[in-house]
Amino acid sequence: MKKLLVLVIVATTCLTAYCQKGYSDFDTIANVLVKTKIAHANSKDNASPLELSLYFQNIGTNDVIVRYQIFIEDNNGDRRHSGKKEVKLKHGQKQFGKISGLSYELFGQDIADYETGARKWYFTILEVKDMYTGELISTSSRVKDVD
Repeated sequence: MKKLLVLVIVATTCLTAYCQKGYSDFDTIANVLVKTKIAHANSKDNASPLELSLYFQNIGTNDVIVRYQIFIEDNNGDRRHSGKKEVKLKHGQKQFGKISGLSYELFGQDIADYETGARKWYFTILEVKDMYTGELISTSSRVKDVD
């Protein structure tokens, strides 16, 4: 029984570490780490759609809500957005990627388009609120107004 428990813990740790691979730091707001990753939906198929995955981790002691909205723009003027979303995070908790519903399909299939600015994604809202009072704690300075 102990061996099974150890095996489950090791497998969970390895899977969690693997899933977090490739995320880049975006911002830290009110003790919430925000990271992002652009990758193909199927990592073994470069013809699969690109996805933007978000990662939120509450490193503080208060339970919070992260409120955000993402806009995605193509180089020919097409635009789509996530709508206003909220993610609840208890202290020490993290949520990320598809498993938490934090992945968004991007335009195109070339990651370089987003690195060069030919295609863009950006937050129009990124803020942290207290989970119980709803009081705004902090807003990211890295948000962009929608034209």
